[in-house]
Amino acid sequence: MNFRKILEITGLLILGALVIHPQSQGEKIDLEFAVASALKGHPRIKQMETAVQKSERGKEDAFGNFLPEINLGYSFTHLNGPISIDLSPIRDAMITLQSKNQAEFANIYRLMGGGAPLTDAQKSSLAGNYATQLNSLLPEFKSTLKKQDYWTATITGVQPLFTGGKIVAANKIAELEYSAANLELQRVKNEITAEVINNYLNVVFLTELVKVRTDVTSGMKKHEERAGKMLAEGLIANYNYLRAKVAVSDAERNLYNDQKNLELAILALKNSMAIEENREIVVEDSLVTTTFLETEIIYTQLAKENHPLLKLIEIKKQMAAEKVSVDRSKFMPTIAAFGKYELYPEYLSAIEPKWAVGVSLNLNLFNGLQDKANLQSSKLLEKEIGYIEQDATSKINLLVQKQYRASENSAERFGRGSTSLELAEENLRLNEKRFDTGLGTSLEVVDARLMLEKNKIELKTALYEYYKNVCQLFETSGKPEDFLRIWLMQGEKTK
Repeated sequence: MNFRKILEITGLLILGALVIHPQSQGEKIDLEFAVASALKGHPRIKQMETAVQKSERGKEDAFGNFLPEINLGYSFTHLNGPISIDLSPIRDAMITLQSKNQAEFANIYRLMGGGAPLTDAQKSSLAGNYATQLNSLLPEFKSTLKKQDYWTATITGVQPLFTGGKIVAANKIAELEYSAANLELQRVKNEITAEVINNYLNVVFLTELVKVRTDVTSGMKKHEERAGKMLAEGLIANYNYLRAKVAVSDAERNLYNDQKNLELAILALKNSMAIEENREIVVEDSLVTTTFLETEIIYTQLAKENHPLLKLIEIKKQMAAEKVSVDRSKFMPTIAAFGKYELYPEYLSAIEPKWAVGVSLNLNLFNGLQDKANLQSSKLLEKEIGYIEQDATSKINLLVQKQYRASENSAERFGRGSTSLELAEENLRLNEKRFDTGLGTSLEVVDARLMLEKNKIELKTALYEYYKNVCQLFETSGKPEDFLRIWLMQGEKTK
């Protein structure tokens, strides 16, 4: 490959990009603006940002498990009647027993004094007097435990003291879910960035393709005019003129098709930028170089360190490990401190406390082997994710290799096409000269121009595919924004 010729052709492409195009109405944009617009307003990004906010609330919720749970309970109760207890039979029995005992004691005192024993009638009379006296002295043995209408307002609190590591693991899982949500957000941003770049490159490529088609159509029309004059002068046969007219028709059809493709490409770019379809935009960039690539090992390492999928799998591994901790904690006791305080003590019964505190311990002894099954399942999930990581790493490495080689192949095609383009231009010049002198045919001129068109399109296609492959390589490496940085640097070099 002749390096000097490549430089010359590259220079011609740059000059071609600087040729004044027909003025288009609309806002001039560049790749940096297109990417920034997408990252700012794309609905998929906004959706993932909302998911990140949700996961952040989940972190706060998980942290709350470390704190005490405090509740206020408030109620009003109406009973069909007050709750009371009647101990009158016990009171009556006490009075009877005490009266009889007092009568017996009086009889004993009389005998001890040398008197005659009391008769039964005397004892009965004496016991009756004692009973009357006691009945007047003792209160009623009746008590109301609960009024018919009463209020309760109770503050209760529970503070976990030991949960076997369950709360700690749950907090780690919440933090990992937050990290995973941020990675998903970054993955979506990378995808959209790459999508915008690809759509932008497609617009640039089709714009240059339309320029080639326009030049070819203009050249074919000029040839048709020359052929028409030569036919009128009797210098060429009619079929030569007809061949020139067919060539113009073919060129116009190809130009029309590519113009429509360009319109669709602009719509796709607008969609990926998240802007209105009726907003007029103009892209004036060009494809001019093939000097992006570093060594393959650099991109392999970048992919290993930055690919969102690999980072996400690593987080899933950590989450699986914490899930094992959660399931293992179910085999351990839970200990908590608790307390309660009654705000309406006036409605409490005599046997109900105003406040109470304590410590509780719970241990699940058996639940049908469910905890054991869950623990085994969590361990298997952790192992499964490890295999997924190995497979994903291998596939991403292979993808980097394929995209890197595709980029190299496109660069080589561009290099080889540069020489062919120079030869095609010289071939067209010679055939036009032969036709003007009557030594060549219209078919030869048309074929020469088509050959030049083919070479130009192949050269631009190779350059476009190079940019596209490089963009995919940067996306796989987890750094699509680096493509934008290099694109801007190359743009500065060509100014």
